[in-house]
Amino acid sequence: MDFNYNWALNQIVDSKLCAKCGTCSVVCPNSIIAFDESPYLKEECLRKGNGMCQEVCPRMSTGQYEIRSRLNLDEKYYFGKSEHIKGQSGGYVTNFLKFLIKDKKIDGVVVVGDDNWKPVSLIITDEEGLNDTTKSKYSISSLQAVRTAGEMGLEKIAVVGLPCQVAGLRNIQYHPYLSKHDYERGRNGKPANLPKIEYVIGLFCTEKFEHKELLRALNERNINIKDVIKFDVKGPNFIVKTDKNEFKIKLSEIKPSSGCMMCKDFDAELADISFGDKGSPEGYTTVITRTKKGEEIHNYFKLEEGAEVKDINFLRNFKLKRFNKEVQRREDNNEFNSFYYLWKYPGVGCGQKGLAYIRFRANIGGYYNPDTVLKLAELTKKYNAIFKITTREEFEIEGIIFKDVEPLIEELKELDIVNGSEGPNVRSIIACPGKERCLLGLIDTIKIGQKIEDIYKEKPANYKFKIAVSGCPNKCVRTDLTEFGINGVKFPVTNDKCNGCGRCADVCKVDAIEVRGDTAITNYNLCYGCGKCIHACPNDSKNIKFKGYSVYIGGKSGRKSVIGNKIFIKDEDELLKTLNAVFYMYNKYAEKPQKERLADTMKRIGEIKFLNEVENYKNSL
Repeated sequence: MDFNYNWALNQIVDSKLCAKCGTCSVVCPNSIIAFDESPYLKEECLRKGNGMCQEVCPRMSTGQYEIRSRLNLDEKYYFGKSEHIKGQSGGYVTNFLKFLIKDKKIDGVVVVGDDNWKPVSLIITDEEGLNDTTKSKYSISSLQAVRTAGEMGLEKIAVVGLPCQVAGLRNIQYHPYLSKHDYERGRNGKPANLPKIEYVIGLFCTEKFEHKELLRALNERNINIKDVIKFDVKGPNFIVKTDKNEFKIKLSEIKPSSGCMMCKDFDAELADISFGDKGSPEGYTTVITRTKKGEEIHNYFKLEEGAEVKDINFLRNFKLKRFNKEVQRREDNNEFNSFYYLWKYPGVGCGQKGLAYIRFRANIGGYYNPDTVLKLAELTKKYNAIFKITTREEFEIEGIIFKDVEPLIEELKELDIVNGSEGPNVRSIIACPGKERCLLGLIDTIKIGQKIEDIYKEKPANYKFKIAVSGCPNKCVRTDLTEFGINGVKFPVTNDKCNGCGRCADVCKVDAIEVRGDTAITNYNLCYGCGKCIHACPNDSKNIKFKGYSVYIGGKSGRKSVIGNKIFIKDEDELLKTLNAVFYMYNKYAEKPQKERLADTMKRIGEIKFLNEVENYKNSL
């Protein structure tokens, strides 16, 4: 295509990486992206494409790890046959959608219809309208009806799409988390009017074809496309059925869309539920559920367990091998590769000079097996990268060439270290040595930190959520500047054994103790609860007034530092419940993903209100 305008996605289209899903045209707030088997600009873009169209493009970034962590995917395999309607692969998709419309769970469905087998994006709002969409299309179609649905005033829809389209839809849904800002606004000051996508329904797909390529294959065999009643794919053959005949065309004789070569997703792995032929008997449908919304199909159909996962894996592997071959071909020919697929891995990011980095979650306390460190250093050297230890006790390998990221991650799997701690989630838990290794420690920081890590590791949040554990009030790990900072504390009270020797006052770092006559008096406005005076007293004249934790809630460092609100907690069970409540309330009230941290949320709704709600929720646990 001859591009007339400067557009960030020109390189994706021109290099034949484009998946031709149409996602970019859906989100443009100015409606200047057209789609005719591939996207293009109709007029000049003031941003030159450096906006939402680029950010949701599944060939720029899938955002897959971030999306997966929020969807909490759990794949389950079934097969079944619908008795209500005839359709490709048993008609399950059509009937599921009918029930969703009937039960008013959605206002409409975006599906693919056709004009002489040239797929077109349609919005359907009634059950009967779905009957015309039961046959599979193997040509390219867009998602433009998603935009149309919003302009019609529909509030919630289901969308049926191929794997590339599902990836684009998820990028739209989770755009603020992936791009760190709200939807792009157009010249009228408003974003594109899109409905809420309630259900994302995927279809199995090995490849799709340009409509003109499909016409060529049919014309060469004197088949009039108007006579075709069904297309299907069986093994290596593309099946064409008319009223009178059935034709078999070798798939190798039909050129697939170029972007399909760079796809390794066979079964729309980010969909709520996926449907296809593979893995089930003739005339039946394989159903893969992944989310609670996908599981709703059990409300309408009785599905059988026992789908042949090996058949599905065969085609997954087929696409993966084809993908790897295309990646290698592009490298050998010095052709452009966006490496969009690298962002499916936790901890992977783009650094300076077009190089990648891999960050690892910190081991609690920053303690590492020497063999692990040596192996990390060895791999860093092998891939000509550099090694960094971060301020949060994490290891980071930087300066990695993009093509080396996946093989490096594969080699890292054998180590007792986890890549992650990147993005809007619970970051690495940092901890000081604690009482097991430090003379000042009052609590076992490693034990507590590990318990928290086991529960909250990589849990998604509105923005970064940091947790720190300090063995004493010294805050060596900046507990007061984290979302949830824990300190061990032990406050003294003087008993009748005190003779006023003054040893406790000598060791007090904050001058909180004053000796008056034969007794020592503690000023609790100054005392931090380090417990040094208790241990230093030679006369056993210090009892424990309070032993437990001081906890800072809502602290943060960064552009504007905020010291958290301090509360005191007596035991570990209450400590964990409080963390649970704080994390829950933060995600409940937080706005502006990737912008608003806990301190900002508390300030916006009121710190006292927030802490009261934390207390109420904690008491309900």
